[in-house]
Amino acid sequence: MFGSGIAGQSYVVTRQRRLNVYLENRQDGDKTRVAIYGTPGLVARFQASTPLSQPLRGFLGTQSALYLVAYNQFQSVTSSGAVLATGTLGTSSGLVSMAFSPTQVVIADGSAGYLFTPATSAFTTLAPAFPAGARTCTFVAGFFVAEQPGSQVFWVSNVNDGSTWDALAFASTSSYSDNILAVDNLSGNLIIFCQLHMEFWQNAGLAPEPFAPILSAANEFGLAALFSRAHVDQTIIFLAQTREGQVQFVQLIGYNAQVISNPDLEFIINAFPTVSDAVGLAYERGKHKFYQVSFPSANRSFLYDTSTGLWSEVQTGSSVVPTRHWANLSAYYAGAILFSDYATNQIYTMSDTQYTDNGQIIPREIITRHILSNFNRVRVSQVYIDMETGVGLQTGQGTNPQIMLQYSKDNGRTWSAERWVSSGLVGQYLTRVVWRRFGSTRDATFRIRMTDPVKFVITEGALSITERPQH
Repeated sequence: MFGSGIAGQSYVVTRQRRLNVYLENRQDGDKTRVAIYGTPGLVARFQASTPLSQPLRGFLGTQSALYLVAYNQFQSVTSSGAVLATGTLGTSSGLVSMAFSPTQVVIADGSAGYLFTPATSAFTTLAPAFPAGARTCTFVAGFFVAEQPGSQVFWVSNVNDGSTWDALAFASTSSYSDNILAVDNLSGNLIIFCQLHMEFWQNAGLAPEPFAPILSAANEFGLAALFSRAHVDQTIIFLAQTREGQVQFVQLIGYNAQVISNPDLEFIINAFPTVSDAVGLAYERGKHKFYQVSFPSANRSFLYDTSTGLWSEVQTGSSVVPTRHWANLSAYYAGAILFSDYATNQIYTMSDTQYTDNGQIIPREIITRHILSNFNRVRVSQVYIDMETGVGLQTGQGTNPQIMLQYSKDNGRTWSAERWVSSGLVGQYLTRVVWRRFGSTRDATFRIRMTDPVKFVITEGALSITERPQH
């Protein structure tokens, strides 16, 4: 019943949907070879002390500190949000980039560069050699690097010192003629993201600029969204643009750029009027390394699981119209992944045992494959979902958790009335989740949905059908 497609170009091809769930391959195949789990819930950690309660523009965790930028303020904070040090930026909107060495933090906000020194809590503006207008910065092989906007040039600081930038320490991309958009690092190499291609540079010990290009590693994937980049399991995933103008998601594994989006997802995102505002984040649950990306203008969020290669949708709130997830930026600090809210100054952690997003409903929804048999008319007498039952709560919503099912006989274009069954009060482990009497059809799809804040696990789905051959 359950597949890997995403409804996109044609419902006749696939009507599948996975919302706020992910799949896990079970190697031993005990009861199932593939289990379906609900995504973690958001738990409030602290509210950042930001001007006007503004959402974060930047978020960075290191081994020893947590840094954030909101409105025009930079802050060093504790894991509970207590402010240790501050600084003032010259801008108050737009996402910023932060990079750190063992002793310094450099911030680029699209106007100027800034330097924070944790040992002294000093915050200064970098001038004049830091490239004015740089929107990204990185630290790689002992050097801070930032791009010169609207050009092919990037600049390099002195070794282990973001406060000094030699006027001769710059270089230009060499493979193609398009401009640099962002700089990053991976496996000790400098990654240069451009409009229509990307390049890899390595520390060759040169002076005054130490990097040299790895010419054979360049590829023709441009960067479609500046802040879609996220480091996931020793790779970088980002929204790319091809030379033909299409956007797709690409994963950098070493020097290899692999397309990880499928045609269904690409059809959806290429129809968005704006994709350049996409924002990516990363987190991990067990063996699952996730990349989550939100499109603010389109109000949509998607989740990619590197362990299975599958995409699904994520959202906060029970709206039947797709909306985005609350999480916007992520940072790892003090043993936990922290997430910033896209609209407020709230900071969250994630929990597998909390089934709301800080009190807001997390809808779980799965739309099945097309169910058909040789294109003959079939009678569907029963639909059974094997799932974890008896997980009702003691009080409030979820004491008698309900599962909703709708069916479609026209390729998922229209749906039947909702049919609800219980998944069992607390302790009622023998509850069966089953629906009966669907009549006959040549093609059926089923929508399964749950909004109660309880544990959501599905191990299998089955149908009882009788084929009626056509003569």
